[in-house]
Amino acid sequence: MFREFGIPARIKRCYSVDELLSSFDEFNGKRNCYVSVYTFTETEGTKVNYDSAVINTIWFDFDHNKDVNKCLKDVRKLYNRFCKPRNLEPRIYYTGGRGFQLNIDFPNPVDLPVSVKRQSIRDFLMHLKKKYTLTTLDEHCIGNSVSCMRRMPDSHYLDKKTYEPTGRRCIEISADDLDKSMEEIEEMSTDVKWEEPISVDRSKNTAISKELLFFVCDRLGIRYTPSNSEDYLLNEINKSEGFQPTTSYVPNMYRLEPRKCVMKMLNKCIDSGHSSHTQNNIIATELLNAGWKQDDIAFIFRCIYNEPAGDWGWYTDDNRAGMHIKNLSAKGINRYSKDRLIELKVCSSNSCC
Repeated sequence: MFREFGIPARIKRCYSVDELLSSFDEFNGKRNCYVSVYTFTETEGTKVNYDSAVINTIWFDFDHNKDVNKCLKDVRKLYNRFCKPRNLEPRIYYTGGRGFQLNIDFPNPVDLPVSVKRQSIRDFLMHLKKKYTLTTLDEHCIGNSVSCMRRMPDSHYLDKKTYEPTGRRCIEISADDLDKSMEEIEEMSTDVKWEEPISVDRSKNTAISKELLFFVCDRLGIRYTPSNSEDYLLNEINKSEGFQPTTSYVPNMYRLEPRKCVMKMLNKCIDSGHSSHTQNNIIATELLNAGWKQDDIAFIFRCIYNEPAGDWGWYTDDNRAGMHIKNLSAKGINRYSKDRLIELKVCSSNSCC
């Protein structure tokens, strides 16, 4: 088994803790250091087979471009309304910058079949985001599902422009620390003294793996009772045919109306007859998450480029657009977050979306 190490681009597969720590020591303080949330067991040629992810945790990434206090409020909300009533013991981290991370580790890995693995994690997180109104829970990370990378604990947080250490680092905090102010937590992250990981009893977290399996069974239309064992639920899930294909990979309850700023950008692209690769990704993920059919989205790119060989882009005579859209749909990539759209100057901070 191995994890991926990144800076943040994935540059290495680490097959042991020593190998991971060696890479961390090499780059910490020089680059932002990341590690894959999950371990993997298989590769396909030179690529990681993300379907081989070992599902042993649920990971929440809270991020806000301007006000990290909003992230702190969402973490408090998730802990007090979801974790605490279920006696769950999560791991909580302040990234040292503009966000928080929260892990709920399973007592034992949940062996979900490949046919439902990625979409189960993605839909479960979206369900919790919607249920508890977690506005800063990063949709892009949710969309990446099992392939997500997370900031490594004790890593220095580097300035985005200068790549110089800010003096803060990614630290683990306790549930009690959530009652502190953001200023106090930031002050904690400037302490360079290494702290041992906070002791967490994952054997108490049986409720989270059960809740995930109940959620998957509901999505698949499988009947169950609260007393059913995890083995029984997994056996029933394995006997199912998986999630049935629809016009979009997004279930009806999670479909999101296209945002005005993205549609405005789309119209400008059509008028100019050109769009960049990033703009294409924004448009495609926006429309897929709104439930549009893949063929209809491909037609949009045909409108942009006017004719198959008209311009560089996703629409060519070999249906390049169709292949890109199909890949995005298969991976279940979520639409761009508002903060990311603001960063790319697609959206303004006072926009209605």
